[in-house]
Amino acid sequence: MPCHFKIGQTALCLLLLILVVSGCVSIRFDRINNGAEIPLPAAGLIEGKTNLAEALARYGAPADVVDMDGKFALLYKKSFYQGGQISLGIPLSDLFFQSSLRMEATGNLLRHDLLALFFTPDGILTETKYERGASQPFWGSFWK
Repeated sequence: MPCHFKIGQTALCLLLLILVVSGCVSIRFDRINNGAEIPLPAAGLIEGKTNLAEALARYGAPADVVDMDGKFALLYKKSFYQGGQISLGIPLSDLFFQSSLRMEATGNLLRHDLLALFFTPDGILTETKYERGASQPFWGSFWK
């Protein structure tokens, strides 16, 4: 009866297990949120009719207020960063000429969301701008 046990696969699994246990494989993930979640512009906000009190009641305090020659804008901002790194290093400096074998993969996502509500000096909504964007996908950038 032939043996289905393959020595090459076992040796590779054993080598990987030794690397993980010895600390030669490291994984790091970072997440940073700055600002509150920004909801989509509400259908109840009607340009030319909605006043400042209604907008503040719906969205709360803004992150920033910008003065624009008598007119003003309320800015709601959120920044989100997510990054990760996987590295595999085999320290060979004691054996071979002060060098070591190292492979590394990193990825990150940086997203800025912004809602801007523009008002007349009387506090009437004139314009709404909403932007939700990301610089690049997280997992897609991981292996570059």
